[in-house]
Amino acid sequence: MIMTTPPIVCRTSDVHGHENFPMGCAFSPDGTCLLTATASDGKFRLYDTPFQHLNEQIERDRSDNDGVDGEKNHSIHKSTEIGPQHNDIDTIATTSCSHNRNLDQDEAKQIYIWKASLTSHQGGPPPSASSASYSWYPLMTSSSPLTSLYATCRGNSMPIHLIDAYTSQLRASYRPHNGVDELEGPTVVEFSPDGSRIYGTGFKTDRTIAVFDTAIPGREGRIMRLGKTRRSNDGQKGIPSAMAFAKSSGGDNNGPSNVFALGTYSPGSIYIYDDRMATDTTAGTIVLHSGLAVVGHGKSFARKKRRFEHTDNENDAEDCGENLFSSARVNWFQARARGGITQLTWAPPTSNNPYVLYSASRRSNAVLSWDVRALSGLDLDGDASSSRKRSGGVSRSICGLQSYARDGDTNQRLEFDLDTNGDRLFVGSGSSEGVVKVYDVNSGKLNDEFKVVDGGGDAVNGVSFIPHPFGKNDGDGLLAVAVGSRHFHEEELSDNESETKTIPREQGFLQLYEIKQKQTVV
Repeated sequence: MIMTTPPIVCRTSDVHGHENFPMGCAFSPDGTCLLTATASDGKFRLYDTPFQHLNEQIERDRSDNDGVDGEKNHSIHKSTEIGPQHNDIDTIATTSCSHNRNLDQDEAKQIYIWKASLTSHQGGPPPSASSASYSWYPLMTSSSPLTSLYATCRGNSMPIHLIDAYTSQLRASYRPHNGVDELEGPTVVEFSPDGSRIYGTGFKTDRTIAVFDTAIPGREGRIMRLGKTRRSNDGQKGIPSAMAFAKSSGGDNNGPSNVFALGTYSPGSIYIYDDRMATDTTAGTIVLHSGLAVVGHGKSFARKKRRFEHTDNENDAEDCGENLFSSARVNWFQARARGGITQLTWAPPTSNNPYVLYSASRRSNAVLSWDVRALSGLDLDGDASSSRKRSGGVSRSICGLQSYARDGDTNQRLEFDLDTNGDRLFVGSGSSEGVVKVYDVNSGKLNDEFKVVDGGGDAVNGVSFIPHPFGKNDGDGLLAVAVGSRHFHEEELSDNESETKTIPREQGFLQLYEIKQKQTVV
């Protein structure tokens, strides 16, 4: 297969400093800007999506191809449909959100230089930024400044900050406290789909989730426990590391939802909860009741291995043989998820199967998908298997639905993203490959991959996809890629052993690609 590199729209040049690189990236819900966090300076950077440059490039291509006047009018019509929203941004914040000011053309390579419109550095001197997390307000639209918000957290003793995406000013703070009434910052932050609640988790002192009403900043909130006590054997173990809410069906991505998936570090696990089933204990504290395990280690999901069992008839013997292969497949998926969950994402409601959950783990060579309709060992039609009936109806770990290979031999977070309809999966890879892989979700087939950095350089640690504002096909889109990783200081010996020189490393960067519906693969 010959790799087909899509056209590069722009690339950043403003990420400087020792071991400073973007850690992941995320487009806003309306696709007007891109958010990232940089490693060593602890900043959250906001980049405007270059709509003006994209529209000018399309019109220039059409004029070069001697396009018909009707096609030109169609291009102008499409630009006016999306134009007022971004004209409002340029008018209101011309000094900070102007596309013309933040994009300079590199005449040699014909690639536009991408510069951050705004940077946020709330909370004083930054701690180690390895735990930086951010989340967009799900109802955000750039035409409404009141909804242009994003939440950030850095762990340690820093609260959750709500940042204004227009001015980079602090809107509100939410302060979780631990059991000894000390301020403790979370390492994971997430909005509920309707934006009414903010969830913070990943605390080092306890297995808890702090829930705040978005409209009520401060320390007043609820505490959800994953177990009755910190050291109790019940509930989900490990430090929470990833959270994802299930989207509402019927095409409404921002409807209310109380169902969410939660992943943890070692021991790695994935549980699914509904906070409406919580059990009240003390005032302001609840215990999540009976989470369903996708990758689990709770007592209720443990099952003895039965490789050899007595069979009374031929049908039972046939079922036993099938279970041997089924058990091996289950163990393969479970082993690749137990290294520690780094990302969870639900399939879009418009996909063929909106009940699919995708996960990525540390030092794992594959992104995995799970069908949550089979959590308790039930078949997809709802009938229990014969082996489950013989075991008395005990639940068992589920088998993964599909795997998507990647180079993931690193502790660094390597992100993935789905297109709007959930048909394609974009997967970042480690430094030995430096590519983005594009998979067909249903078949698991690798449709395409393209080189971002040379092998042995930096990892592609983040990807984010939005539909193309001027695309001809539904599958056309823009793909933002974050590149960078930490390196040990490597020195190269010269002929004179007393002289050494440090191997230069390229700075981390963000890059924006134009993705077509079908890339040509040879």
